[in-house]
Amino acid sequence: MKKIGWKIKLRERLLLVYLLGGVLPMLFLEIYGYASTRATLLEQTRTAELEELSLIGESIADTMAVVENVSRQLYFDPNLEELAFTKFDNYREILESYRKKDSIAEYAEIYYREISAITLYTFNPTIHETEYYGYADAGIKSQRWYIGSMNLSGAPYWYYDFDPITGKSELTMSRLIQTRDMEKVGVVRLCLQNLRTELPILARSADTLLLYDDVMVLHSNFDVNTDAVLSLMMGKSDEENSFLVTYDGESYLMTYVRIHPDYARDYYTLMSLRPYREILSSVRSASLRNLFPSILFMIFALVLISIFSNAFSRRMLKFKDRMHRAAGGDFSREDPIGGQDEIAELYQDLQSMIEDMQELMNRLVQENVQREQLNTRQREVEFKMLASQINPHFLYNTLETIRMQARVAGQSDIEELTKMLARLLRHNIQAGESLQTVEQELRFIEYYLRIQDYRFHDRITYEIRVDQEERILPMMILPLLIQPFVENAYAHALEGMEQGGRIRIHLYLEDALYIDIEDNGSGMSEEKLSEVRHLLNDFEHLDRTHIGITNVNQRIHLRYGDPYGVFLYSEEGKGTTARIKLPSENF
Repeated sequence: MKKIGWKIKLRERLLLVYLLGGVLPMLFLEIYGYASTRATLLEQTRTAELEELSLIGESIADTMAVVENVSRQLYFDPNLEELAFTKFDNYREILESYRKKDSIAEYAEIYYREISAITLYTFNPTIHETEYYGYADAGIKSQRWYIGSMNLSGAPYWYYDFDPITGKSELTMSRLIQTRDMEKVGVVRLCLQNLRTELPILARSADTLLLYDDVMVLHSNFDVNTDAVLSLMMGKSDEENSFLVTYDGESYLMTYVRIHPDYARDYYTLMSLRPYREILSSVRSASLRNLFPSILFMIFALVLISIFSNAFSRRMLKFKDRMHRAAGGDFSREDPIGGQDEIAELYQDLQSMIEDMQELMNRLVQENVQREQLNTRQREVEFKMLASQINPHFLYNTLETIRMQARVAGQSDIEELTKMLARLLRHNIQAGESLQTVEQELRFIEYYLRIQDYRFHDRITYEIRVDQEERILPMMILPLLIQPFVENAYAHALEGMEQGGRIRIHLYLEDALYIDIEDNGSGMSEEKLSEVRHLLNDFEHLDRTHIGITNVNQRIHLRYGDPYGVFLYSEEGKGTTARIKLPSENF
């Protein structure tokens, strides 16, 4: 092996050192990195799946908690007790009683996002069946949910029911309602909005499904092999878990979490199946992204070594030729090799040549080490994790508790204020980019104005005027377009006024739909107005003070194009007008 090595030319030897000392270690590092990346990505995928399913499970559990809370508030409700025990002589008496004491209708309106239907089945045969009430006849009493509710004596009974209209299974809760004297009022039945359980599953990219007691598939976002899926869950514990399974002849990463409603013997399982080949494909993509710069570094180093070795070989060949000729007795003077490096010194003195060659080899070793370090650097792969979402149901339930306490205490103003605040918060938090009617937008604006009216009383008044209501109110617009300008009017123009403050909102049709928000506050100078107008269209550098109105302008431009947007008019000491221009035809 040593003899073979000495037979290799110096140029080829340098290239061989590069291959053995640079390329092979790099290949070993790439193989090791691939294995490490695969293990890391699999673990991170497991963690991400568990966290995402946990968030969906918590959302479903919170919706169940809202439903259970509504049913609990119906317990001991005096209006329901009076309806249940009053013997009505005619249908008119029933309707009159419903209008005055329909607690269920109020809850159905407030919690329409969580509850699709509420029905109280009483034991009063004079009750006529309506949307919210019915008589518990023999047919009702034979239903599974009715029997289960009676057996639990007032505790919630959870089950699933098949809706023949939608063709889907929906979660339902029922419970026996009693008086304080333990007289039975009836059985209330509350149906969850199907989208609260189905939509999060349909929105996921991974194959996801919801199981009932691990014996039935309620919702899924893919064509399910039911028997195969149920067999995967046989004997599984209640702990959240994630592991590899074989489903339909292919390897999958199966992840599941359990949902246990309060007081229920049954449970629900959220499961996801992600093909293992997709995870391996991500590993290969990440490895290729790491390998590409490494290959570039190796090619760059190879070019440098080739240039250096060629130049070095040419000078060495010239030096060798001169030595051979000197050994043959040719002592003629020739032009020097040139330069001041080691070869030039060897050309002048044989002894210094030996010393200089040692220095040259040391320098070559250092250069090779530096090149090897350069070629072994790798880019790290970063993965983004899901952010925990703060579930707003705690806030809504708290506001609802405050409202009920205010009602009990006879504080109608506080009750009304709390109800408007809860609805406004729910609207602002849940509003996305989906369109809503002008009527809905104005309803929530009026909630906001009425809340501010509790604060300022007669100091600031407001007016909402809609021309051509029959055309404008049903029109569809982006949500939360008006509120930022109303907030700005209170915060920057009217808050310091002792009296006479006024906000006027005017909607009218011309060549487009116009919404004017006017105030009679301090207004702005021409310089300040120009600055605000500039910030209104500067989407790259958002001013924290005007980020709300800038956001409105940007959303309108993105949705409808440049002809539409927000336009500001103001005079110092005379107030400010914000004009929103929208298309008169819905997009």
